[in-house]
Amino acid sequence: MEEKIGKVILDTTCYPGKDLYSDGAIEDEMLAISRDFAPEEFNRVISERKSWPILYHFSHIRENILSWIPFTGEEKVLEIGSGCGAVTGALCERAKEVTCIELSMKRSKINAYRHQNQDNLKILVGNFQEIEKNLTEKYDYITLIGVFEYGESYIRSENPYVDFLRIISKHLKPDGKIILAIENRLGLKYWAGCTEDHFGTLFEGIQGYPKTKGVKTFSRKEFNGILEEAGNLKADWYYPYPDYKFPMTIHSDRHLPASGELHMRDYNFDRLRLDLFQESQVYNTLLSNDLYPQFANSFLLVIGKEQPQTAPVYVKFSNERDQKLSIYTEISEAVDGQLTVKKVPSQKKAAAHVRNLGTICEKLTGMYKEEEIEVNRCRIKADCAQLEYLTGITLEDKLDHLLEEGRTEELEKLFFSYIQKVKNIHEKKPFEKTPEFVRVFGNVNLRSDLKCTEISNIDFVPANIILSENKVSVIDYEWTFAFPVPSQFLVYRMIFYYLELNDKRRILKERDFYEKAGILPEDIEVYVEMEHNFQKYILGEHTAMRNMYAQISPGRVEVEDYYREKKQESLEMLQIFWGNGKSFNEADSVRYLFRNGKIQTEFELPENITMLRLDPGEMSKGLKIVKLTWEDESQVKFYTDGCEVSSGEFYFGEDDPQIIVDSVPENRKSIKIEMEILERKTTEKKFWKVYAEQKRAMEQMSQELAQKKAQVDQMEGSKAWKVYRAIKRV
Repeated sequence: MEEKIGKVILDTTCYPGKDLYSDGAIEDEMLAISRDFAPEEFNRVISERKSWPILYHFSHIRENILSWIPFTGEEKVLEIGSGCGAVTGALCERAKEVTCIELSMKRSKINAYRHQNQDNLKILVGNFQEIEKNLTEKYDYITLIGVFEYGESYIRSENPYVDFLRIISKHLKPDGKIILAIENRLGLKYWAGCTEDHFGTLFEGIQGYPKTKGVKTFSRKEFNGILEEAGNLKADWYYPYPDYKFPMTIHSDRHLPASGELHMRDYNFDRLRLDLFQESQVYNTLLSNDLYPQFANSFLLVIGKEQPQTAPVYVKFSNERDQKLSIYTEISEAVDGQLTVKKVPSQKKAAAHVRNLGTICEKLTGMYKEEEIEVNRCRIKADCAQLEYLTGITLEDKLDHLLEEGRTEELEKLFFSYIQKVKNIHEKKPFEKTPEFVRVFGNVNLRSDLKCTEISNIDFVPANIILSENKVSVIDYEWTFAFPVPSQFLVYRMIFYYLELNDKRRILKERDFYEKAGILPEDIEVYVEMEHNFQKYILGEHTAMRNMYAQISPGRVEVEDYYREKKQESLEMLQIFWGNGKSFNEADSVRYLFRNGKIQTEFELPENITMLRLDPGEMSKGLKIVKLTWEDESQVKFYTDGCEVSSGEFYFGEDDPQIIVDSVPENRKSIKIEMEILERKTTEKKFWKVYAEQKRAMEQMSQELAQKKAQVDQMEGSKAWKVYRAIKRV
């Protein structure tokens, strides 16, 4: 049975009649979004709704995981577990035919509505095992994006993950490939305090899933075993960063990250995470020990019966921007091993931006020649900009090597030699604001003595300067403007983007680079404003994910802060123990949190108990028992290890205050409790007042007793007493 939503075919032949899984009401909201808004409006909807599920299912960043795959446009693709269509659109735009398999009807409709203008899309609704039996097509690509880990649910067999790949492989063309994205069970983020993606618990995956079932992820070694067992399948390994869900860079075994490249922290949009350590520094350690492939957060595998020869070895996405500026950078390897770099528009509107790189290259070549700096050659081919792949090290790396060796004087000298080059190139005439300048950087209040040139490459920073044996080259000159920008702003960016973005360079701040470069504190304020306006220009109407982190994510907790918070919670917690005449133990207890220093609750008593102990938190020096009654409002008889300083107010000198009910009457059903923690100093002051009063009373009593004793002694020595004693003996 088939129906159409727009141009999309929805085949329900194998649909069981009801959805076997759902995220609840949020799916109704997502269905309405897919029906009522065009895809180009999704970013605005995400920023307005501030919801993790909506971000996850509708963000265009999801497509990054496969939008770079080199399709020819003639491919037939099978997408297994298509969900709400997060990556379906990218496939439809690049392939000839796309067939989806999805168990949920509601999710299939969301997918269909959001892609209703695609005439090359068919969605098969139902269980994979049922649908697979009737597949007659052979496919160029079969995708498993966030699906393989659920293999136990899809495949009913003794070895479901191996069998999953075996079954899928039967539907590939001889040279067909499987594109598989999945979390790495040993991903560094899990060691660093992120919860396991599917279960939301700390360390569940890296411990081997001791408490959970139904979903499994794998280490690289485990995956290699699965591939071999499934028919000796071969794979190109890629490593999406920060993970496969929202990848902003994709590395490979042929192009691993550089030291200092991996520094994202704010990517836990769905759950609270602990900050157990600085991941960026640990990544550098892993990279220097050739261990990054084992600890990457996610895997992306291109799998074939023969070893795939996937040309791209590295992709960096710059598509968190205004559509007219949205691009990605790709490094590809030819059959002869030659590497090339491409800048590719992510959106059709960005084609002009990419083509402009050719013009920029020509203009900068002439400008930089006087300082013996070459420009990475650029050739425009169709809408892509092809650039040469340069070898050598960046100026940033060179400076870092000098820093690590403690050669800071040499570092400063080298750094300022390039600052001087920037000044020599960009100080040709007095600066005057133009309308174009104001449009990009704002109408800021600049000094009157600044200088400039007609063309300004503001991204002349250490990371974009390549040093080789016989030449210096500038790369990544995308942010070059055909209007004047103060040279001093370029110098500011050189210092800022080297000095401020890596903690290991903090020691250099004492060398006053800004001041030595002639940049005053008031200048910095203006340049910060210019940078802010520049970033707004890049974004346009687009809202970047990083700007939604604080609104959507539960956030990050520094482990020390978390420990301190949890300790405070334990201090402000009522723990109720129960027993039957023997000692108390943790197993027979329950905890209640004080809220704003108060607690009011009714505890249902377990059967056959004879005694209770109430522990109102460690260090609760002052406590007011507002109410402690049985269910019939009769008073509970208790004793404490504290001192009552006024009616119902107690002071505890020890760190473990206790309230003991050593005899629970028969047939009692519950105990009503109302308490509040008192300010320590005030309660302590009351205690010492009571203590002083009691001490005075005891001293007075001692004096009275001494007087009585003296009277007795005097009486015992009298004749009358002796006569009395003699008579008593008789």
